[in-house]
Amino acid sequence: MIGLSRRAVLLAGLGAAWPAFARGRVAVDVSPLRAQGDNTDADFLARVLPEYLAEYAPGRSVNVRIDSVTYGPPGSDGRNSDGAVDWIEGVGIVDGRSVPLTCSQVTSVSFPDPTGYAARQRQDNLARAFAQWLPRQAGW
Repeated sequence: MIGLSRRAVLLAGLGAAWPAFARGRVAVDVSPLRAQGDNTDADFLARVLPEYLAEYAPGRSVNVRIDSVTYGPPGSDGRNSDGAVDWIEGVGIVDGRSVPLTCSQVTSVSFPDPTGYAARQRQDNLARAFAQWLPRQAGW
């Protein structure tokens, strides 16, 4: 039997638990999107947004609710026939502080998009914008 000191055991336990402390707690509520019948965006955001929030708000307790996602039609940016403005709206609670957030993203619309790659890029850009702006709006 190998004898371990109390200090070694405590340090080993802290080392195993450290990633959980460093990551914080992240929760994403997409139920408003599902209630609107937008399961495609709800599924995508539920999958990618926790990772982005953990990246841009490391160690923070973050809960977000995504209320709506809007994809602008071609020309909605007012400059180009293939330019558009996409929107994501929701609320973030960061370390107990509620932060309403609306993000817009200027993008290009790609038609045809037989593989759905351009559509996924638009979704991903909105998810990243939300995750990046939330900490800024929370004041840190």
